Amino acid sequence: MVTRYQFKEANRYYWIVKGMLIPDSWSDKDIMSMYNSYMERIWHNHEASSVHSIDFEAAWKAKEAKDINNGKSKRY
Repeated sequence: MVTRYQFKEANRYYWIVKGMLIPDSWSDKDIMSMYNSYMERIWHNHEASSVHSIDFEAAWKAKEAKDINNGKSKRY
């Protein structure tokens, strides 16, 4: 099972690379596979961690609120 920390970090990595949050349909296995792959991909890309992560926190907080309101808070 993906921890809350891993889930948020995986979403941050996906945001840095793709510019959006992980789709709700992804399984824990899919999330962990992407998490490990993208971590290696952006590890030494210092620009990615600052430039491409703009607006992530706002998008993450909106997703958290939406999921909690819809009763989909299994990862929180």
